[in-house]
Amino acid sequence: MPQPYTTLQPVFWPPLSDDAVLAIREVLFRLTDQFETRYASQIRDAEREENRPHDHQPDLFDGPDFDDPLLF
Repeated sequence: MPQPYTTLQPVFWPPLSDDAVLAIREVLFRLTDQFETRYASQIRDAEREENRPHDHQPDLFDGPDFDDPLLF
C-alpha cells in the first residue's frame, strides 16, 4: 500500500548561475527518466491498484458512536 506523501521541509536555495541551474535541471531530468524506466512496471501497477475501485461499500446505517469522547 502506498505511503502518504510527506511534506518537504523548507530548503535554503542558494543563488546559482544560469549554467549551474541548467546543468542541475538536466541531471534531475536524466535521473527521473532513468528511475521511471527502471521502475515503470512497478509504478504502473501501483497506480492501477491505487485507482482500482474497492469492493468495500460503507454501511450507510453505521453512524458515529455518540458515546465516544473523542467524537466531540
